[in-house]
Amino acid sequence: MESRTVDNNVVPVTIKDVARLAGVSIATVSRALNESDVVKDRTRKAVLDAVEKLGYNRNEVARSLKFRQTRTIGIIAPELSNIFFMEVVEALERCLAPKGYSMIITSSYDSVEEEKRKLQILIERNVDGMVVMPSGSEGEHFLSKALTNIPLVLVDRRIKGLKVDSVETDNRFGVHKMIQALHNEGFSRIGFIGGDPDIHTAGERLHGYLEAMAKYNLPVEDRFVLHTGAMTQHNGREQLRQALAEPDHPQAFFIANDSMHLGATIHAVENLTEQELKGLVFASFDYLSYAPLLKFCHYAVSQQFEQIGEEVAELLLKRLGGDWDDLPRHIMLKPEIKVIQANGGIPFEHEEHNQEQARETELDSGELCSYF
Repeated sequence: MESRTVDNNVVPVTIKDVARLAGVSIATVSRALNESDVVKDRTRKAVLDAVEKLGYNRNEVARSLKFRQTRTIGIIAPELSNIFFMEVVEALERCLAPKGYSMIITSSYDSVEEEKRKLQILIERNVDGMVVMPSGSEGEHFLSKALTNIPLVLVDRRIKGLKVDSVETDNRFGVHKMIQALHNEGFSRIGFIGGDPDIHTAGERLHGYLEAMAKYNLPVEDRFVLHTGAMTQHNGREQLRQALAEPDHPQAFFIANDSMHLGATIHAVENLTEQELKGLVFASFDYLSYAPLLKFCHYAVSQQFEQIGEEVAELLLKRLGGDWDDLPRHIMLKPEIKVIQANGGIPFEHEEHNQEQARETELDSGELCSYF
């Protein structure tokens, strides 16, 4: 904030100084700075000219205490290194910034305990709303009384029994298309590389794989259905290593997200011979800018980042505006299917997937794990 000198003492410029120079009341200055429609254009210009001349800046901390608004949205992502999450955050910012909101972004490092700690920090920072990409299936900490009046939207992952807004991609639809594409290319043995099915997204993608394999009468070989831990590069490398250690492993694999896909690709390039690499084919969930460079990837599921950001922003703004009538809303977006012909992908005719039937036959995570 700019300052002025009074009796050899330096004091900050105040809203009173702006009002005095513009020849208006303090209330009029406040209305002009808040872009109120009741302020005439000539008056608004006088106020803004005074602000510019004096170098006045509003004390946003004091303002937030007065109006109980900080114009900030707290974001918790499982890992900031995951490009998918950052793409969503950027899309969200493009929607919220024009509305005057800024974001505080932090990571849970795929830890529920760290997620709880970061949640408390954001509550103490008095954020107006929150967007969380949960690190696990536990949701007790989201039932805190301190969150009662803070709009919360879950992205990409849902938590069973938690009545909050959510926006996600139709995971099962995307996986069905990947198995259909590999089957269309002629593969009858298809392995699975994914994460802990207790995590909503990982569980949905495993469900989708099992449903699609059954639909096309393809064998599910337990040794090659790998789904432990977080969906990270490290686990992508380890799970592909484990699968390829078997002498009769499949040549085709569905990989559950971009981080695991990248890890699996790195392992293959570093450890397989040219002859072994020739027959390896991947289909992956998540299509990011570098996907065509991952040469084993023939097909990918592309999530609609801009649409996800728009839907999340719309829900937040609706709740911030006081409209809670339809809480909770669960928005599921259909992904786009990418055929990477440069890598050998073969265009195929998409069959419609009966989502309602899939939901009716859904198993809970306990039943799913007992399958193996």
